[in-house]
Amino acid sequence: MNEDLERAFEALEEGRIDDAATALERCRRIDRKNPDVVTLAAAVADAQGDTDEALAQYRTLSELQPDDPMPRICIARLQLKDLGDPDAALETLAAVFDFIDEEADLIEAIYVKTEALLARGEPKAAREALGELTTSVIEDPELALDLGELALTAEDPKAAHKWVEVARAANKSSELPKEEQDAFESDALHVLGRIHEATENAAGMVAAWQQVRTLDIAAGPAPITVTEDEVEQIARETLAELPDEIRARLENVPIMIEDFPSVDLVADGFDPRALGLFQGNAMPDEGSALPAVTTILLFRKNLERAATDEDHLAEEIRITVLHETAHYFGLDEEDLEKLGLD
Repeated sequence: MNEDLERAFEALEEGRIDDAATALERCRRIDRKNPDVVTLAAAVADAQGDTDEALAQYRTLSELQPDDPMPRICIARLQLKDLGDPDAALETLAAVFDFIDEEADLIEAIYVKTEALLARGEPKAAREALGELTTSVIEDPELALDLGELALTAEDPKAAHKWVEVARAANKSSELPKEEQDAFESDALHVLGRIHEATENAAGMVAAWQQVRTLDIAAGPAPITVTEDEVEQIARETLAELPDEIRARLENVPIMIEDFPSVDLVADGFDPRALGLFQGNAMPDEGSALPAVTTILLFRKNLERAATDEDHLAEEIRITVLHETAHYFGLDEEDLEKLGLD
């Protein structure tokens, strides 16, 4: 059984969920009450998106191993992420901290707690929770960058900057291939640019984002790709969904396709990873002339980067077209968020 367990957990790490599930069934036939088997069952259900089954297995595991904080941390994560219940997540975590003795468990618990507090609209409490972690215990660059993102969301740009620099240093000293290091450095610089944006450091923001643009252009193709013709076809199909009156008003607004935002756009403070841009003036009052310079830009390579599969890519293009079209009709970001087009 031990070999099956090893193979199953290895399959999960590699994303081979069906192989892990098959191994799980063999293990269950031997001893379904074994804590390691229950752990595997919970992890497989979690990976399959079966929240109810995952919660049930993690609760069973917490009964089998009452002093192990991991099952409760996983329950809290599911309560927050899958059930959208930050109150339940915080209540679950409240009983965990007294018996955590592993750094990895402490980091995970604080991370989930911080996210739950942010979900409740409590950035000050989130900052205090995140402040319990020190940079000396974090060696994983991806985790450090995630903590930087979390600190930025918690309105603590100083802490966010600290975590980003930890992430960059850990990445630089890693043994990853240069291509992977460059990709991570680009991600870290993008977060750094957002930190500078939050602190109104325009020069720092532009400098970081120009580097992001350079690294992204030099990177290899995304796993999911699309041609300009395919982007144009999806854009046309999206516009065809709109009412006749709206389509008529968009006749003089061309949709242009470029790979990335230009150097000049980024120099003006534009996000180098934006998916699209409405460029020009919003639709004027009825009876006045349409502005000749108005265009909608779609950034093909950024759209490819944002997608997880072909369907997701098509949906990202569709949402971006609607998003930028809405800007033409004068909607602001708050309006777009209400419409689900943010």
